[in-house]
Amino acid sequence: MNDAIAIRCRGFKICRRQVKKVLKTLRERAPWEFPAGSLSIAFVDDATTCELHEQFLDDPSKTDVITFPGDEIFTQPERRDPAAASDCKADSDEGAFAGEIVVCVPQAQRAAEQFGTTPADEILLYLVHGWLHLAGLDDLADDTRRQMRAAETEALDLLRAAGVAPFTRITFPDRDSE
Repeated sequence: MNDAIAIRCRGFKICRRQVKKVLKTLRERAPWEFPAGSLSIAFVDDATTCELHEQFLDDPSKTDVITFPGDEIFTQPERRDPAAASDCKADSDEGAFAGEIVVCVPQAQRAAEQFGTTPADEILLYLVHGWLHLAGLDDLADDTRRQMRAAETEALDLLRAAGVAPFTRITFPDRDSE
């Protein structure tokens, strides 16, 4: 799959190959249908996140991840048996666009401090969260938020079991430079 990865946050570095392995593993092994086509992943700073959040969601506040659907929009998550799938759906339409996931790097750093995790773990969580949104999961209401949290845990466990998580080749900007 020809996924695009952009880094628009000064001082942040991540191994693109590791990100692509995470995405490939989710497509092949995760138990949710996923839109066909390539993904665009952007790792950005606070200013960019706030601009996008205001422009597209009419909310200028900081946020952790923003997901933009692509050609195919899933409004309800559908479970599948990845072992029974003969072909990866994402590979079936090379010209299709699955969507874009925009990850806020400084928010991952702040959340790691707040929740006692690591910034790398937060980046992975945000990537999974955005991927699950494209698969049709939502977290606006209490019941769908519980479903999203359970799906996040399941996806993160799957990635760890597959040996593609956590991210090991990742560098964060100095927090004092904000």
